[in-house]
Amino acid sequence: MTIDISRREALLALTPLGGEGKGAREIAELLVERRVNEGATVFSEGEAGGPFFVVAKGRLRVFRILPNGREITFFLLGSEASFGFLPLLDGGPYPVSVRAVEASTLLVLERGPFLRLLRADAEIGVRLLSHLAGRLRGCMDQISVLGQPGARERVAHGLLGLVPPERAGAGEATVRLPSSQEELARLLHLTPESLSRALGKLRQDGLVERLGPGRFRIPSLDALRRAADGE
Repeated sequence: MTIDISRREALLALTPLGGEGKGAREIAELLVERRVNEGATVFSEGEAGGPFFVVAKGRLRVFRILPNGREITFFLLGSEASFGFLPLLDGGPYPVSVRAVEASTLLVLERGPFLRLLRADAEIGVRLLSHLAGRLRGCMDQISVLGQPGARERVAHGLLGLVPPERAGAGEATVRLPSSQEELARLLHLTPESLSRALGKLRQDGLVERLGPGRFRIPSLDALRRAADGE
């Protein structure tokens, strides 16, 4: 089923290219629908870039392959997420690879039409830069996770990263895993077994409570922060 213009505008509004600025509807009209199968690669690191992507449906993994063949996952992208910012800006090669974790539908914006609109509406560029800054902060948070010495500390730090911003200053919070526990383990660079043991230890210590599949309650954010710091 083809995605209509109102749905395209709604999806675009969740990206740096959406909003109320002139050109938002024009961008929505330029988006081309593309379907990818589970396991299919959208693009590979080093490939000539350009297009910007919006996930209309499905889930994808953003990763790099190290020289020793090991894969490092940076992000998991679900419905309403967007990616492809750097090549959209400079036309250079993709710095990462993206693969569909499940059958997905993407909306694609080619670089040429984007540049024409950018020249006409600088506000689009401002929104894009703001989003890129958020992505950079996310990468820095990932580096912090990798710096944690043990599985318990990494998982505590990872759970804290899932706390909604509006709950960060609260005493407690409920979080939902953005993916399966296997994908979370990959993000934290742990084996699934190590992740399960670390979650079990956190539950035994009263630092988290399992509410259901992929859902956890953190009774005390301060206590979990201390655990993330190795206390």
